[in-house]
Amino acid sequence: MQKSSVRLEPRRLCSSSSRQQVFSPSLSGRDITRCLTALIVTLACGVQSANAAPSPRNDPDGDLVVNTADVDDDNDGIPDLHEIAMDGSDRDSDGDGMPDRLDLDSDNDGIPDWLESGAIKTLSLATLRVSGGRLIGEVGVNGLLDVFEWPVDTGNMAYTLANTDVNEDAIPDFLDLDSDNDGWPDIREIGVSPAHDRNGDARIDAPPGTVGNDGIADFLQRVNDQSCCDLNADGVDDLIPVNTDSADLPDFQDLDSDNDGLSDIVELGGTDADNDGHVDNFIDIAGGPDGTDDGLIAFPYTPRDLNGNAVYDHLEYMPSSNPVSVPDETTGEDTVGMQPEPGTDPDTPPVDDELPEAGSQGVVRTGLGGAGCSITSRGFDPFMFLLTIISAIMLIRRYKPGRGQANEKRTN
Repeated sequence: MQKSSVRLEPRRLCSSSSRQQVFSPSLSGRDITRCLTALIVTLACGVQSANAAPSPRNDPDGDLVVNTADVDDDNDGIPDLHEIAMDGSDRDSDGDGMPDRLDLDSDNDGIPDWLESGAIKTLSLATLRVSGGRLIGEVGVNGLLDVFEWPVDTGNMAYTLANTDVNEDAIPDFLDLDSDNDGWPDIREIGVSPAHDRNGDARIDAPPGTVGNDGIADFLQRVNDQSCCDLNADGVDDLIPVNTDSADLPDFQDLDSDNDGLSDIVELGGTDADNDGHVDNFIDIAGGPDGTDDGLIAFPYTPRDLNGNAVYDHLEYMPSSNPVSVPDETTGEDTVGMQPEPGTDPDTPPVDDELPEAGSQGVVRTGLGGAGCSITSRGFDPFMFLLTIISAIMLIRRYKPGRGQANEKRTN
């Protein structure tokens, strides 16, 4: 004869069918075993819930959604779909040994990917925090921060990836080493010390083995994988990105960084025959495509300082007698006033150099790594522990000698 299966459900196993049974002490040993087994299961889930922790290997962004189910493995707001190769294999754009889907600075230009993604232009990120180069906030079952998708848990991006020089190349800014194609690489426009780019390839020198789990060079961080970034080697984390004119786009996306009416390429000593603010006769084959002009990588501009005051001309406001309004690449309009300075924008997420405390986010997690329990938590659950104690006390009272007879007489 086939034995019926027993489901370990505490409420079903310990419940009774009548009021008489509630006070009866004559439950079988099998019933007691069921109740105790259910109690053990409850305790096991409670202990697992309190002690569950993500594996750095399977969950590097710590959102409790494992990589196999996470559509944004590094929590930079850019879905992995845009950070892998066309054939689905991993891509390592900067050659630092960390694939782009896990790298918080995929092109090693010193600007975290989330700041180059374009999200800050159209989305409010005030609900997020920044730890090092990583964003922290509420995520759903798919691992993508809710603020970056609509509706949530659909994977539908709520913004369009930025490509500031879209008319010049097809490379999004987070992979482009010269996002505005003004001939001055992003690494220089945010103030990275030349000592960090000794080979002159417009990338911070970070060979494999010199970056941590976040893909950012360890020597740029006061605390590895937790802070970011000392770009000018003065021992202090720097404001990223630099916005010289505090009026529109940050310098690495701005064709006129000081807003004086002369394009950066002209003030850098370059030529701009068509007056569009971009490199003429742009060629990008060697080492890429990586968004930089091959000729300027080999023979970069030498910034000018015509008045000798130690401020480069393209960063010094000197009103031009013949101002030229540089058009936006996508709308054809002047970009002045389109974007506030990231450091003062109320929608910019606050910077937090320390990793968040366990359970400090107040986020209901999905339990994909629950191994049997439906919800996982990083902290201890006092409510579950209290319920367990109460259940144990009630169970003991039910079988206290003489208790059952008294209750039987009371019910009669």
